[in-house]
Amino acid sequence: MKIVIIIALVILVLCLWGFIEAHNFYVHRYEYKNKKIPPAFDNAKILYLVDLHNVHYGKFNMRLKNSIDKANPDYVLIGGDFLSKNDDTYDSAIDLVTWLCSKYPVYFVNGNHETKMKLYPEDYKGIYKEFYDMAKGVNCNYLSNQKVFIKRNDDKIVLDCLELSLEFYGMHDRKDLRNEDIVRALGKVDKRYFNLMLAHSPRYLDAYSEWGADLVLSGHNHGGLARIPGVCGVISTEARLFPKYTKGFYYKGDTTLLVSAGIGGHTLPVRFFNLPEALIITLKKED
Repeated sequence: MKIVIIIALVILVLCLWGFIEAHNFYVHRYEYKNKKIPPAFDNAKILYLVDLHNVHYGKFNMRLKNSIDKANPDYVLIGGDFLSKNDDTYDSAIDLVTWLCSKYPVYFVNGNHETKMKLYPEDYKGIYKEFYDMAKGVNCNYLSNQKVFIKRNDDKIVLDCLELSLEFYGMHDRKDLRNEDIVRALGKVDKRYFNLMLAHSPRYLDAYSEWGADLVLSGHNHGGLARIPGVCGVISTEARLFPKYTKGFYYKGDTTLLVSAGIGGHTLPVRFFNLPEALIITLKKED
């Protein structure tokens, strides 16, 4: 009987711990160096947000907004899944994007949730179009398979916004992304510039590297939901054990992949040793 009580208490504590983690977050600061970063972008700060899934951190997301204001980024990049196909509303996402656009230059690319909601509007009450129209109305740079220059003083870098189709997601019959798929979406890389890519899924580092991206920002795996501290994430959002890319820096050739554990979550609102995170990335020109 004592063993049963102990096991029950352990399970209860773990559940409480996971619930508490899922409803808090922290700002994770990274420094990224590359000799291709132009002088005007040296020390530029980028806020990267992904996988909000319409989560709230306090009324009107004030806890998150206060943390962003303290970080004082120069640019905001959003890697998708701000909406959740499981929700009938998008109040947190619309409020946060509206607020961000009133203060910072914002660039947004869809994740798999937005892509699915866009393809099947009748199944999701037209929420995607409402969100898209709202974002464009507040001057959000909402981009799908497009390249844009980000300018700073007399210098510029290229932002490559890749929206993957649904065939590159999922648990079964998933297609592998190839270099030629990226070329069809974005054209060939312009190696004269520093190329920063937004690509929601981190799975395809080999293709991103072959294409020629310098820095890729991803998310999607929510840090592995639970983490073995200091080792790895446990399970992907596609129900794969010990996924390869879950959080932090990964490298292939001249390409660096930085994966966020995500700022929100959906379906299972629990995390273990895996706090939601907003990323602040400081660019450094390497001599």
